[in-house]
Amino acid sequence: MRRPHPAGRALEAVTPLIEKLTALEANALQGRSLSVVALAAELAATCAAVAREAMALILEQAARAQPASVACACGGEASSQGFESTSFVGRFGRVSVSRRRMACAYCDTSGFPFDQAWGLPAGEYADDVREATERLSCRLGSFEEAVAELQYLWRVAPDASTAKRWVAQDGARADAVVQAEADTRWKAYETQAFAAARGDQRGPTRTAGFGVVEVDGVHALTWKPGHEPRRKTEPAAAATTASAAPAATSETGERATRHQAPSALSDVTGSPMGPQGRSCRVRGREICMGLTYLGEDACEESPGRGVLLHRRYCATLNDRDGFWRKLHAAATVQGVLQREKLVRVSDAGTYFVDQTTELFCDQPLIGILDLQHGRQHVWEAGHKVVRDPKKTPAWVTPRTQAIWDGKVDDVIGDRAAERKRRRGSAQREAIDGLSGYLERHKHMMDYPRYREAGYPIASAAIESANKRLVGRRCKQGGMIWSEPGLEAMVALRVAFYNRDTWRRLWPHSAPSAAV
Repeated sequence: MRRPHPAGRALEAVTPLIEKLTALEANALQGRSLSVVALAAELAATCAAVAREAMALILEQAARAQPASVACACGGEASSQGFESTSFVGRFGRVSVSRRRMACAYCDTSGFPFDQAWGLPAGEYADDVREATERLSCRLGSFEEAVAELQYLWRVAPDASTAKRWVAQDGARADAVVQAEADTRWKAYETQAFAAARGDQRGPTRTAGFGVVEVDGVHALTWKPGHEPRRKTEPAAAATTASAAPAATSETGERATRHQAPSALSDVTGSPMGPQGRSCRVRGREICMGLTYLGEDACEESPGRGVLLHRRYCATLNDRDGFWRKLHAAATVQGVLQREKLVRVSDAGTYFVDQTTELFCDQPLIGILDLQHGRQHVWEAGHKVVRDPKKTPAWVTPRTQAIWDGKVDDVIGDRAAERKRRRGSAQREAIDGLSGYLERHKHMMDYPRYREAGYPIASAAIESANKRLVGRRCKQGGMIWSEPGLEAMVALRVAFYNRDTWRRLWPHSAPSAAV
């Protein structure tokens, strides 16, 4: 029968550290110099070895102290069937431990209660290694880079295929956590709204200020279903020659993956698949992006450059219905729906405008057209109306200034006179198109009033979110994703930047300074 060692056994792990410190001090007293970098490396390696040994000793003491019989969930008694060994890889390396297998004769089950009590991983790696791998996979350019960086930092890392599998699993888990919270908050909102409509309770009390909701879409390339990349067999000689060169890493971290032959490519120009056009196996998918924040959290970091102190993101690739509940939940958590005004900044896309108008139909919603999109339409019309590029600014500047000053009706009213001066059909079509655009959206272009109230008049925040959450990781040169892989990565990055969601996935993780 194994019994715990006397108290203080775990202190034996410190012996190598004491010996190392004694040796380093002796060298210093004898005048033997050592660079601070080399000194730090020796101390770090020794501390890691000490921590690994200390973990093994503490777990051994705990396993030996485990009683020989425990109560079973069925109401019976589970008794010890002896010790069995296992091992796992944590941040300090591989640790082995022997613990009791407990078996219950009443329900005929057996297991290791010690594993659950001490959080031993079911697989080979502990959760701290898994969390660190996913954290780096979210922020670096590829899975290979993440694994290599973790290996450099901790001297412990899984392979790239394991990292991909973890991201796929925990990305789905992150999305499920966010969706479950959104459904719960939506049910609470419906209950409260119905009660207020019946007169059973008063509506929510609103606080001074305004909240902001911004929605946009960002595209990323994905393989069409059934057209994922596959390896092609090569002659032995060619394979031997190719093996001598470094293996090329694709955007998904796959090695030596080839696309279809050029003859199978389409005639689409301007494609990332090369000068011959985009492959018929690839398509662009739109990711719905949502951002919520309070007005007082938008600060000016420097002239012309702002920063959001606190914000909340949501995103989805396929579940459009679920996205709007996520957005509503994000606005609720951020406190946006408790403010006197709700500001929506958008590029006036019909889908996003209609959906947000319906979603926040009971809110004091103020819709604002992104100023830059309005100016862009004026410039596009100017290039068609004025054929001399040098004279285009002279035509555009007064109109963009009028829009800035809130005189949109003046720009629209100039349509008739401008049509008389222009004879070309393309010119008149451009004038009519600009006038129609301004007529449809002039109710969202009262910019002097918006500036006076302190409302945002540009969608720079959501554009920055597109780059931060999707562009940096999912739209690098030549990247093409499988749809499940893209959705998992986006969900994990959203969880990472919504720090409370990341801590719900990994309760052991410290608060991260996301940048």
